[in-house]
Amino acid sequence: MVLEKNAKVISAFLLIYLFTISSCSKSEEDDKNPTPETPDLTHLPFGGNAPTNILIRNQGNPNPDFLSLWLCGLPSNGAGADDADDWTNADGTWDYTRKPQVEGNVTWNHEFEINLDGNGNRIITGNNLPDHPTGIFPIQMGTTAWNYDKNPNIISEQVINLTLPAIPEVAAQPSCVGFGPAGFSVTGAAIYHGASTLGTDAAAHEMLDRFGGHTDGTERYHYHFPAQDLQDHIHPHEHGHSALMGYMIDGFGIYGPYGENGKLLKSADLDECHGHTHPVLWDGQMINLYHYHWTYDFPYNIGCYKGTP
Repeated sequence: MVLEKNAKVISAFLLIYLFTISSCSKSEEDDKNPTPETPDLTHLPFGGNAPTNILIRNQGNPNPDFLSLWLCGLPSNGAGADDADDWTNADGTWDYTRKPQVEGNVTWNHEFEINLDGNGNRIITGNNLPDHPTGIFPIQMGTTAWNYDKNPNIISEQVINLTLPAIPEVAAQPSCVGFGPAGFSVTGAAIYHGASTLGTDAAAHEMLDRFGGHTDGTERYHYHFPAQDLQDHIHPHEHGHSALMGYMIDGFGIYGPYGENGKLLKSADLDECHGHTHPVLWDGQMINLYHYHWTYDFPYNIGCYKGTP
């Protein structure tokens, strides 16, 4: 009887010990890989409203500024949607979850390559057709998105033939951003800055598909917003620093919206060009390098060029 009683006591202590060890291990693992913070997509600041300004160099803004997009100029024939009233909140922010999306799942004959030439260059070639489906463009008459944005443009092949420095360097002075591709995603399609040709916040006003992209008068498919479908397609984020999402045309990489230790970044966490410097995974190695980040708030991907475009 005594032996049986002692055996029961030992078993009970063993169970408690194992439960404690398991709980501690789980707690330590949770501390090391915390659940990523979820962004609030219902209250986003409009670009163009201070302090998230759209600055135009040839209209009297000679320098970039924190939280802002520094454009070289606006085209004289700007076009696009400009009505965001139905997803604007009473506090002047906008709600991404209420904004319609361009419908459809069109697949493309995607061609895209990124290579290092061994002479200090990164060579990017392709046809700008993404390796994921897109919405239907032109936007289809009668759809919800068409009621707000009658984008008449198709998506067509574009020649990508870009030579970038394999390890880019910060320039003596930042450069303003022009229209057209500011970079290219690893999906094979262009990344545009955050403004429309009207000088408004493109992501807030223009109709995009579920990947955060659409087309324009050049018939080039491009992204304005780091939609969750785009991020998950490139690399689902579980913890830690976001994966590389593309290369801007000054050679620096652009990563997803999570920074060191998995912190969800906002524009306020980054410099005037929408980037910062710390060790990142670059061509298979961790090196201390300036880089940009997509964020959910304006200017979304780039405020100015930190390197030489």
